[in-house]
Amino acid sequence: MRPELELIQKWLHKAQSDLNIAQVAIDLQPPESAMVCFHCQQAIEKTLKAYLSHRDVDFEWTHALKYLLDLCAGQDISFEQFLESAVPLTKYAVAFRYPSDEPDPTIEQARDALAIARKVWQLVLERLPSETHPDNSEAAGHK
Repeated sequence: MRPELELIQKWLHKAQSDLNIAQVAIDLQPPESAMVCFHCQQAIEKTLKAYLSHRDVDFEWTHALKYLLDLCAGQDISFEQFLESAVPLTKYAVAFRYPSDEPDPTIEQARDALAIARKVWQLVLERLPSETHPDNSEAAGHK
């Protein structure tokens, strides 16, 4: 495999791992909504970075989903559909990983985050060469 395709595949593998962990966390009793949201933010971030790597677009190392979505939308307007729904998930990259006075996200917020992450995943997979897709990409699609 060409080195640039290998990098894309690595990004997707990491994103898929985050999606899988988010699913495990949501299935726990009680669900770990903060961890679901964290891993969904991470999955979206890494999925977008896979797409940008495919398009050979340089990007800063950041958790900011608006920044990454804007770069992706500059390549493909389809990414604009996620600006309203995904950008608010940026706060999950850090906010709930440490003790604070802010309440954890609700299970509804966690379910929404997982749905958004899966939609971003699907959009990106549709735009990347199949040889970059993880072997079991359906695992990230849904339970």
